[in-house]
Amino acid sequence: MNLTSRELIKNLNERLFTQSAVIETLCELLVEKEVVTHDELEKLIFDNIKTRKNELDILKEKLKPKKISISIEDEFNNEFDEGLMEGMYFGPIGEA
Repeated sequence: MNLTSRELIKNLNERLFTQSAVIETLCELLVEKEVVTHDELEKLIFDNIKTRKNELDILKEKLKPKKISISIEDEFNNEFDEGLMEGMYFGPIGEA
């Protein structure tokens, strides 16, 4: 692993740690101020996670490459149409 990759991972870990600390602080504050109970907060969080996963699944399904099937109906008759051949000449070149 090169230095750039290590630095990127370090930055991502720091951001994740900071976000976790902020979220945990906010959750504790909500429970302490009796805005919600611990159980209610936990249920809200799990419901939100479930909703986000469902949204991601829907987006993945929309972005998934789909097989394209083309059906061509036979527009031509199986019978030979003499009318198509009336204006055509099949003789020697220059004698039409």
